[in-house]
Amino acid sequence: MGKVYPSTASAEGRPAKIDRPSYFGCHMNPAEVIGGSGDPLNPEIATEKREVVLPPGIDRQAFDKAIAELRETLGEDAIELNDVPLNHGNYMAPPLSHDPYSVLDDEYFAGCGAVYPSSTEDVVIIVKWANKHLIPLWTISVGRNLGYGGASPRVAGSLIVHLGRRMNKVLSVDPDTASCLLEPGVTYFDLYEHLRAVGLGEKLWIDVPDLGGGSVMGNALDRGVGYTPYGDHFAQHCGMEVVMPDGSVVRTGMMAMENSATPQAFNYGFGPYVDGMFTQSALGIVTKMGMWLMPSPGGCLPFMFTFPEHTDLEQLVDICRPLMLNRLLHNIPGLRLGVYDAATYMTRDEAVGVENRGSPLTAEQEKAIIKKAGGAAWSFYASCYGPPEIAKGHLEMIKAAFFQVPGAKMYLCEDVPEGHYLIDRANVFSGIPTFRELDWQKWIPNSSTLFFSPIVPVDGKEALAQVEIFKYRFLEYGFDFFNVFYIGPREGHNIVILLFDRTSPQQRVNAMKCMRAMIEDAAKLGWGEYRTHISLQDQVAETYAFGDGALMKLHEQMKDHLDPNGILSPGRSGIWPRRYRDLGLQLGLNTTHAETPNPVVERMLKEKQQAKPKPTYGTDELRASQKKGGTA
Repeated sequence: MGKVYPSTASAEGRPAKIDRPSYFGCHMNPAEVIGGSGDPLNPEIATEKREVVLPPGIDRQAFDKAIAELRETLGEDAIELNDVPLNHGNYMAPPLSHDPYSVLDDEYFAGCGAVYPSSTEDVVIIVKWANKHLIPLWTISVGRNLGYGGASPRVAGSLIVHLGRRMNKVLSVDPDTASCLLEPGVTYFDLYEHLRAVGLGEKLWIDVPDLGGGSVMGNALDRGVGYTPYGDHFAQHCGMEVVMPDGSVVRTGMMAMENSATPQAFNYGFGPYVDGMFTQSALGIVTKMGMWLMPSPGGCLPFMFTFPEHTDLEQLVDICRPLMLNRLLHNIPGLRLGVYDAATYMTRDEAVGVENRGSPLTAEQEKAIIKKAGGAAWSFYASCYGPPEIAKGHLEMIKAAFFQVPGAKMYLCEDVPEGHYLIDRANVFSGIPTFRELDWQKWIPNSSTLFFSPIVPVDGKEALAQVEIFKYRFLEYGFDFFNVFYIGPREGHNIVILLFDRTSPQQRVNAMKCMRAMIEDAAKLGWGEYRTHISLQDQVAETYAFGDGALMKLHEQMKDHLDPNGILSPGRSGIWPRRYRDLGLQLGLNTTHAETPNPVVERMLKEKQQAKPKPTYGTDELRASQKKGGTA
């Protein structure tokens, strides 16, 4: 038995503060605050200043005049030009200058600079200024959208509106409705520590993603997820304040009433529900947002199951579906591939030796790594909530379900040694933000990350096929395959993690080819991505093609009507304003990217064609059955 840990549901198990460096934040040149590159595996830093990348169609004279005007209004220190060396920094201090994980040239998504508003009124000024000078803006909360583009704009030369640098207050917390009102710069660390500081940290919990340095608001607007019962972050929002592309200010839901008694208690208000327009979009800049908090459930019982065989995945996913639908599994659980789990404990060089760099892991090497890390082909992490007797009762039912799988083992926190990944999950499952997920990013030197994030059925056979399909592409392009399934009641987020060496031009090229091929493979089988890197957004948007692209046409109509000058985040989610559509900035459209057919995709398509159609249980099927004298 390992160390006995204080319950994360009790005051003793919930730290007052989370340690992080004084320079924690997004910086134009991280090397200036870190004192080096910030990456122990890539310590070299750049020192040469660069020319500012100008917005499309703007010459230097017009640009300088426009910047001088904005500085005069907001103050000299409110604007910073991007003429700095391109240093990648790290998670604690990511760069504003460029995407540190870029698969394209480092300057391909470089902005012209950043502006730091301190209020909604400042944002209004910036938006009106951008309309006057036709300078595109790119809005970020805190700039840690790593793996999806970081702080970088889709259109090079855009001015980054860094909301979080100065707009970072918890505006209010209402313990009666378990809700709060936040500015964009409030991170999960900030909100957690604020609740502790005002004496509400045991009563009210937050839901956190894998890493706590991101913006609570920004993650919700990107439709990110966490791992408590409140894991659907956008579903927990309640009311927004939004600066529209013309500089007007709108409030949604009950916040639209000037004297609302329930601003964060009811999220619909009256009339059409417009909040979704501002997620993953460029139709407004959200400057305040309400969020619901999770009342303490009275207990949190984290656990882990391990399974010895790769093919166990099929049975596991099918077991999970009824457990999630019936809410016997209380949170959003994670089912992690063994090699991915092992990467939280060791680097690749430690696992297989420096001499084995340059080619993807073999099946034999994967088995050896899994054995070294504890022997699990798949590890399942979840938690039960409620007073101990209730949580333990639920766990017994879950245990009975998973123990149907031969070789299954169950672990609680007291069963594992200090430093085990389950201990980190225990914190995350009880709303305590951590940094542990940074460990697997040390798997290779100069590590950069891309996430492939399709939404998939909670179906065991399809889950196993997805692993085969995506791993085929990883091996084709020379990468180690990492994978985790986050399982909801009706769908799964199948997160595929591609780690590549950012100092290798060939690995950058191969990473892009691999991602584009997987997007094509997934689309053929009806699996669409919910979130992607800015370089891939045009291609992903193109896969949502019903009605000859009817959804994109609607997006473009809304964009052109609300933002006729196209100044807010052009190209975001593949939506281009009229002014940019003919500039040739779209990437990856109208072409086939896969260099070879994927044999697993071909097999699945053939099987689907030959398979007996699933019952629809719809009216037409019922009537047809009744005509034959039967039931549906």
